[in-house]
Amino acid sequence: MDTYLSIHCLISPELEEELPELLDEWPVLGIEIGEVTGRGLIISIHLQEPEKSATEGIRNLLTEIGAQDIEMRAVEADDWMARYRSRVHPFEVGEHWWIDPHPNQPSHAPPGRKRLAIEPRMAFGTGSHESTRAILIALEEIEVKGRSVLDVGTGSGILALASECRGASSVIALDIDDTAVWVAVETSRQQDWKSRLSFVVGPVGCLGDVDFDIVLCNMMTANFLPLVVELRDLLAPTGVIVFSGLLASDLKVVSESLESAGLEVRSERTMGDWASLVAARVVAR
Repeated sequence: MDTYLSIHCLISPELEEELPELLDEWPVLGIEIGEVTGRGLIISIHLQEPEKSATEGIRNLLTEIGAQDIEMRAVEADDWMARYRSRVHPFEVGEHWWIDPHPNQPSHAPPGRKRLAIEPRMAFGTGSHESTRAILIALEEIEVKGRSVLDVGTGSGILALASECRGASSVIALDIDDTAVWVAVETSRQQDWKSRLSFVVGPVGCLGDVDFDIVLCNMMTANFLPLVVELRDLLAPTGVIVFSGLLASDLKVVSESLESAGLEVRSERTMGDWASLVAARVVAR
């Protein structure tokens, strides 16, 4: 390509996780997430040189979701993802994690931290978003060693890999998006250890009759609420589910929905505008 197209705009921060799915039908190379300002989240959508219908379709979508200051630019070809990677640096999460976005130029994790090599790619889960951070911290607080884990909507695979780091006996990384699973497989190969994750492309129902001690679900509220009953049925009697990706303002509504589905909330965490919940099956009294 001699040029590619970049679309710059402001959107509501709560739409960040939905963007890959919303843009799935168009030739998107990637989405660059910027800062949150007083007017919204700055994003740049990078496209292959698209036909007019695709350009108009994306502009119409952005307008429908309330995007502001939509601007399109033809940009000289260079590796925009490489340019983005050059600006990101390793960072700490919680008490245990060291997230390194440069697998080919590895950094040394500080003492007491485990390095997760998570190269920015076209799948959600680089460790920088509050919803991902919340589950990484929850995995420090939950007993993971020797337990079975299901990571629903695995994206980059970061949460599945973190579970493996914490000593899980088995981990399944599940996603309906085959591109996301491909990214997760590639990410698993870039770690400092030989990963033994199992990868599945498909819906929750494809797993059949099996129990998990821990279920991780980092998805937007509208996407995970329809799955709550299915996820509850996959949970071992003494297991827990960690939900993340919900807005802090939705905590009460989501808690009530979980209780209606036979789950009780054990703990909750807020990080900025985002929240996570740890839930378990209701114990009959």
